[in-house]
Amino acid sequence: MNLKAFASLLPLAALTLAPLGAAQVQAAPPVSKPLPVGTCINLGNTLEPEREGSWGGVPVREEDLQRIAAAGFKTIRLPVRWHNKSSDKPPYTVDPAWMDRVQQIVDWALAAKLNVILNSHHFDPIHDDPLAVAAWHGGVWKQIAERFKGYPEDTLWFELENEPHKNFNHTNLLQTLAPALAEVRKLHPTRAVIIGGENWSGIKSLETLPLPEDPNIHPTFHYYDPFLYTHQGAEWTKPDMPPVGREFPTAGDTAQLAKDVASIQAYVARTGKTPFMGEVGAYDKFIPLADRVKYHRTIAEAFAPTGIGMCMWAYTNTFPFFDHDKGEWLPGLRGAIGLKDDTVAPPAPARAAAPARAAPSSSSKSKLPPELAAFDDQVPGDLINDPTRIDWDSYGPAFNAGGRQAADIPGGGAARVFTVAERGDFPYRAAANIPLLDGIASGEQVTVGFYARTVSTERSDGKGVVSLRFQENVAPYAGFGDTAVLIGSEWQWYEVTATADRRIRKSDALVTLQLAGAKQVLEIGQAIVVKNAATIQTTQTAAAPALKDAAGIEMPDAIRTLGQLVNDPVSRSWGNGGEGGTWEGLDVPEIWLQKATRFTSPKVGENRWDLVTGIPILPDVKEGDSFVAVVIARTISAQTDDGMGLVYARLQSGTPPYEGFGDKAFKLGNKWQMIKLPFTVTRGFGAGDANVTLHFAGAAQTIEVGPVYVFKTN
Repeated sequence: MNLKAFASLLPLAALTLAPLGAAQVQAAPPVSKPLPVGTCINLGNTLEPEREGSWGGVPVREEDLQRIAAAGFKTIRLPVRWHNKSSDKPPYTVDPAWMDRVQQIVDWALAAKLNVILNSHHFDPIHDDPLAVAAWHGGVWKQIAERFKGYPEDTLWFELENEPHKNFNHTNLLQTLAPALAEVRKLHPTRAVIIGGENWSGIKSLETLPLPEDPNIHPTFHYYDPFLYTHQGAEWTKPDMPPVGREFPTAGDTAQLAKDVASIQAYVARTGKTPFMGEVGAYDKFIPLADRVKYHRTIAEAFAPTGIGMCMWAYTNTFPFFDHDKGEWLPGLRGAIGLKDDTVAPPAPARAAAPARAAPSSSSKSKLPPELAAFDDQVPGDLINDPTRIDWDSYGPAFNAGGRQAADIPGGGAARVFTVAERGDFPYRAAANIPLLDGIASGEQVTVGFYARTVSTERSDGKGVVSLRFQENVAPYAGFGDTAVLIGSEWQWYEVTATADRRIRKSDALVTLQLAGAKQVLEIGQAIVVKNAATIQTTQTAAAPALKDAAGIEMPDAIRTLGQLVNDPVSRSWGNGGEGGTWEGLDVPEIWLQKATRFTSPKVGENRWDLVTGIPILPDVKEGDSFVAVVIARTISAQTDDGMGLVYARLQSGTPPYEGFGDKAFKLGNKWQMIKLPFTVTRGFGAGDANVTLHFAGAAQTIEVGPVYVFKTN
């Protein structure tokens, strides 16, 4: 039988080792009783800052809890910072006055007939060095457990740690939380304990969230999606602060929200546990109240069919529902989440109507110099640059931009020679800017194409890298279409197409070629930029590596919903290398994409990377990002004790000294298998610099690797 027939049966475990044809459909687990969170609100920026009220907040008073209960909320979530109120040495004593204050607020809430989620929030050291801090964290929870011994189990619940991130991820989560859970269970054997997943507990964290075998453990996730909307202008997110002006919902937002709701329903069906939304909100500084009301209503209505509880961020102080200065609830927000509300939300602020677009055929031509009109007739769409010029502005340290003329240079017989003497911290440390002759409207499709070749590079795959974006040449240099293009050693035509998500004025519009992604020498020749065309030259033999839509790529159906595809599975231009063996390409009709590469290591290498390949990730990679690499492979022969192949994997830079993380190992049998390798990023990489690497010299063996799909999952 054709292997593809088994696609719908493929398991979804983090590291799947069973042969594809052996996958079994298991009965869904029974759904356990969810935690009755109901409509909930966080007491944000109260007990989790450095000290109570230090972030411009207002200390909690008993009347606040009474007001929250009277408004119809069923639960409060009480975020508490403990690490700065306790000793980091045994017995990890918590400041008694601080413990008394926490208990006071819990008592006020319970007296008001509210449920309470008491958590550990911003226990900063545990995210940097999880296992080393686990004992301290557990020692604090021992004291919390002792203080609240005898409190009612049906109304007071413990959340062990808020938003694991950085080095605190799914691979060490249970081991890190084990001391705290053990201390809680000594005195509270059946009290509800809440655990959230990695990468700030976003909704995608549920896919990798491990839970102990304990019927009273409850999963949680946070929802600030789309982040570019909810955190626009939020200073604490620098240097990646979302720009102000993003609206909600776009068509893409609506589609993603439907997928997120479906993912919760799928999680319940798969695990039998119902999570709750521990935080949701939108930053009030730059988002008008009417828009915040719309956001909360949209999210609440979308998730209503799942029956999950939802905790708003927050009561007051940040993302507020209540105005402490005026002593009143903000109009419309309570009604947006289904509570009784006698206030009226303010009208949405008026926005200028988008200018009508003139017909492309006339608008662009009228902006071109007469000498370019004939050239415009030869290309699809509307020409918006001068392809006869390559004297682009360039800048950057350890960077030189020269020129060369020769008949062998395609396009016009001339090229810019860019010498990057050292890799920059960011690709834009050295760049060249192609000016545009027309502005770009939001929603317009723009394509840039250019001839280029790599003269030399430090990358292990022998390719140069250009990080390309359409951008405005004025601070904060907003842009779109960020794409890493890997440049081969022979002259070739490369293209990148993107749809504008913003308007860029004619005077500010450019295409920037960011070149500091590697120590390299590149030659870049004629460049052409057009609007309203998806391609410029359709006859080229090879296309530039770029992000592709997973829907258009042949792959197992079971992995299509993992996230955004960030590599080019069709391309076999991998970084094969090493003196410890050989590799050869194969046609394999029975697997997806019908191609494989055979790696043969005749003996155990001195280093496991003596025979290696690297699969490039095209966009930039930021700390905290989560990825899953799906590798389809099999063993032809292996001189190991069990006869199975042994492959090591990691996510690393493609340039010396090849820094990386997430080292893993997996075994392969003699049938095609699908391996899922999750990675959480602990350091950033520029576009095109990150690779999923596979090492084969850990055994004398022959391994065949079929398609590899890499997904960004958050």
